[in-house]
Amino acid sequence: MSTEHVILKNLSPDRPVSLCTVVCFPYAGGGARVFRDWPRRLSRLVNVFAVQLPGREERLSEPPEADAERVVAELCAAIEPVVEEKVILFGHSLGAVLAARVAQELLGDRGESDAVLFVSGRRSPWSGPLSSGARGLADDELVERLRSMGGGRAQLASEAEFVRLMLPALKADLHLSDAALGIREHGVPIPVIGLYGRHDVGTPLSHVRQWSRFTTGGFRSAEIDGDHYFVEGNVASVTAIVDAAARSLIGL
Repeated sequence: MSTEHVILKNLSPDRPVSLCTVVCFPYAGGGARVFRDWPRRLSRLVNVFAVQLPGREERLSEPPEADAERVVAELCAAIEPVVEEKVILFGHSLGAVLAARVAQELLGDRGESDAVLFVSGRRSPWSGPLSSGARGLADDELVERLRSMGGGRAQLASEAEFVRLMLPALKADLHLSDAALGIREHGVPIPVIGLYGRHDVGTPLSHVRQWSRFTTGGFRSAEIDGDHYFVEGNVASVTAIVDAAARSLIGL
């Protein structure tokens, strides 16, 4: 399923019947592969989709898209057809901003028994600059910033070929952080769950808690053992929390 720039990949095509849809939004420079193990870790009554933007993975040859509002509009168009009665939007880092914008546009009439939004590894729009401070960095400074955030990406950032291939998408994604400019207080009526890494110094609990201002449907936070990329480094803990939310929605 696609629009001009957005592709929504079905990671669980063997599940023709589901009671809940989980849509995953990766971090800057990341793709659908970040969530490849999720289907086997979630209930078989859950379908898992992941956003795949141009300029990464099998779309590496396509130019990345840097227009935040265009991407948000195309995300909504791609996701709306798969949003079932029960839905979870999960976004990590930049993906949390995009997921929040989609939730704001598509889930305004949902209640706490219908949908949940996860904002993972991302400070709230009320906790600091809305645009990325990395946008003006030179290439070598941007690579060093990537190394400092830990996880497998830090090791890959030391490989020249990886850097050459991924910098265009990473730079475009820094502009996509402008999507945060459209996030408003009390933007959704559904529960919001904020995840943060125990060792992620850039996203402390105090900044994650501010996401409570985005919802009238209740907010809670959960600490995950790991650095900024805990969504990959500690996938078991992350998916356990998501699965619990999905099972609660569908009454299991």
